[in-house]
Amino acid sequence: MSTTNTRSTKEEFDARCEEAADLLAEGWPGRVVVRKLVTKYNVSSRQARTYVSQGEQLAKAAVPVHDRAFLFAQTFASLQADRMDAREAGNINAQVGASKQLVQMLKLIGDIDPMRDFETAFMHAAASHLNNNKGSIPRERVSLQTEEDAPF
Repeated sequence: MSTTNTRSTKEEFDARCEEAADLLAEGWPGRVVVRKLVTKYNVSSRQARTYVSQGEQLAKAAVPVHDRAFLFAQTFASLQADRMDAREAGNINAQVGASKQLVQMLKLIGDIDPMRDFETAFMHAAASHLNNNKGSIPRERVSLQTEEDAPF
C-alpha cells in the first residue's frame, strides 16, 4: 500500500485522533483501529499508531478520575470472577486469559490513582508558596553542650 507524502492539517490530525478515541471507546482493539485508519486515510501504520496513541490520551482525559477508579474496580472484580468461573469449569485457557488481563489492569493503576493527581495538583498550586531554595540560611553558631549543661 502506498502512502501519500502530504501532511494532514491540524484540524485533520485532531479529527483523526478523535475518531481513534471513539473507536477505542467502542471497544475496538488498538491494532484494529490502526488498520482501519491506514485504510481510510491512506497513511502509514506509524502515523495511524500516532492517531491511536493520541486517541487513547483523549479517551482517558474524557473520563473523570473517580469514574476511572470505579470502572477499574468493577472490571477488575469481573475479571476475578471470570477467572474463578473458568477454574471451576476446568477451562485453563480462559483462566490464563483472565489472569493475563488482571496483570495488564494492574499496570494501569498509575493512570487512575487519584492521589497522584492530587499530589500533582497540590504541588502545582503550592509552588508559588514554597521557598524553592531562595531563602537565606541563618548563620548562628551552635555551641556544643558540655557535661555540666547536659540535662542528665
